[in-house]
Amino acid sequence: MALCEKQPEIAKHIQVAQINPDYADGQLLHEHYAIPLEMELNCIVIEGTRGETKNYAAIVLPYGKRANTGSAVKQLLNAKKVSFAPLDYTIASTGMEFGSITPVGLPDDWLVLIDETVLQQENVVIGGGLVQSKIMLPSQVLTQLPNVHVISGLAKE
Repeated sequence: MALCEKQPEIAKHIQVAQINPDYADGQLLHEHYAIPLEMELNCIVIEGTRGETKNYAAIVLPYGKRANTGSAVKQLLNAKKVSFAPLDYTIASTGMEFGSITPVGLPDDWLVLIDETVLQQENVVIGGGLVQSKIMLPSQVLTQLPNVHVISGLAKE
């Protein structure tokens, strides 16, 4: 089911732009399209495992930051180990392209973990699911996605 059918109140705040995929990376996007670096976000998919059980989450971070997948993330995923989700699984599960994963429209049972500093920006830019697209939306709209947890200290240098 499309996002606009599931959550029309979120979809109305999203602006989508087609970009040249050669400039999809954060620094290149900034230079070519004059997007302020502080508006840019990255979204990574992680896999938490405990025995044979696997749970997935998208982590939303400011551009240039790394994810702190310590105890808070492990607890939310009920995991002993957290690692990047296998790329093939991520692409197959989301229908998105590598390099443009977005927290908008993820599988219903995935968590969305957002670093609290993301919400300091009025508007943010993130991948649009296809490398040739970007989404701009008010940062507060991200908190309305399903299964969201805003976490202090999720992003680190």
